Amino acid sequence: MRRLRSALLMLPLLMLAACNNTSNDAAPKSSDTASPPAPTATTPPKAAGPRLKIGYVLHVQNDFAQVIKRGAEDAGKALDVDVEVVGPQAAVASDAIAMFEDMVQKKKDGLVVIPMPGDVWVKPIKDATDAGIPVTSANITSPNSTAAAWFGQNEYESGVTLAKEMRKLLEADGKKSGTILVGICATGVEVLDERYKGFKKGLEGSGFTATDAKDVGVEKTANYAAWENQATKYPDIVAAVGLCSMDIPNLAKLKASSKAKWLIGGYDLNQETLDAIKAGTTQITLGQHPYLQGYLPVLALVQYLRDKKPLPKGWVNVGTEIVTKANVDSVYPRETDHAAETKWYADHIAKNFGDLGALAKPLPQTHP
Repeated sequence: MRRLRSALLMLPLLMLAACNNTSNDAAPKSSDTASPPAPTATTPPKAAGPRLKIGYVLHVQNDFAQVIKRGAEDAGKALDVDVEVVGPQAAVASDAIAMFEDMVQKKKDGLVVIPMPGDVWVKPIKDATDAGIPVTSANITSPNSTAAAWFGQNEYESGVTLAKEMRKLLEADGKKSGTILVGICATGVEVLDERYKGFKKGLEGSGFTATDAKDVGVEKTANYAAWENQATKYPDIVAAVGLCSMDIPNLAKLKASSKAKWLIGGYDLNQETLDAIKAGTTQITLGQHPYLQGYLPVLALVQYLRDKKPLPKGWVNVGTEIVTKANVDSVYPRETDHAAETKWYADHIAKNFGDLGALAKPLPQTHP
């Protein structure tokens, strides 16, 4: 393990992103043979025996990851278990792996991880499962690992959806052709690459073309500067699309300061993004339910450890949301008020995720 940490010391853990079901429905319905719904945050069950201890290792500490953290901690409260959520301040894989290994040494009853990048997490996850600690994962896939289940969205299909919705918005704005500038915060990350490939697929048959995915970086200030530079290089674009959570807030600021007319689309439901949609600066964003990516892996582990249910095998689809000015007011309260968030998701989980095992299916395929 010491050698692995050393080998990975300089390997940056790249930014997420996230976010499956490409309709307006937020998540799949549960099976007809679903087990009783998950307990709500206000009715924790009685714990039998020692209190379970679950560890959750994030890929980085940022605004997006904080929503995942709230979901995991709410699961702990609802299910009457201890949940410890940690993650590195910067996106450095070796730091996250060290935290994961520390939780193995602490003999947590179960572990959840966002394994980014997935290939370097294969051995740490196997070491944990070999030690008898069940592991689930979220947001980023590690297909060759021994993590039983992965909770996330279909990234490729989300890209297809974003492209098709952007085409409608452009056509409504009087545009039938043109160049769409696309930015990626972390090159070489599979989930982001899948989003981009899906976006290009969704533009097929139209008069719109996407640029290659420009590297715009993760850090907020550098991200803004990168977008500013790219917009200068492509002055005639009809739209700008970011594939990560920090992109829309920066694009909205850039558009306002430059008095540009291009449309904006991208990912995630942070308050700055929703404010930009409400103001009309941004036209569309896709949400990937990070709260569920925190809550559901913990729920799966507790049901396995306490209730003796098998762990889900494969992918549990958390759903993809389409948010525009037409529906932003209905989404805004739960995404900006933590109490409203907890209540909304308690109801949503009870209605849609009663039987996680029945919802599990093979991981989404990757595309050439």
